[in-house]
Amino acid sequence: MPGWSQHGSYSLRWQGDVLMAVYSGAWNELAAQNLHREARALWIARSGAPWGLLSDALDWEGGTPEALEAWWRFFEDGVHHGMVAVSDVLPSRFHAVMVRNLAERALRLAPYRSSASVEEGLAWLAEQGLSISDAE
Repeated sequence: MPGWSQHGSYSLRWQGDVLMAVYSGAWNELAAQNLHREARALWIARSGAPWGLLSDALDWEGGTPEALEAWWRFFEDGVHHGMVAVSDVLPSRFHAVMVRNLAERALRLAPYRSSASVEEGLAWLAEQGLSISDAE
């Protein structure tokens, strides 16, 4: 992929023990690879402490098959580095179908739930024993 530019964007921040990932646009493989690299630096800094992921994909338009596979590598690596639960918030049933195979695979590695809203996802992650407070 030399010379390719990233399509799609994301932002990452901690909210308590939860890595808040906000996705937007239509993703190519490079977007997922960059997400993985930046997120990995954040979770490595936690020194193996348990954490959860909330994927806010309300502004996500989808991704190429290569982008979805690269996102899966991000997910697997996260599980190996302390991720104990994940919830996503998707904009439509179409998007849920697009990621259904990933969701089924995810359930084999960690508790996973698709939530109707960011608030619902955070509440479920809190039920999994994760802090969702910004004031830590």
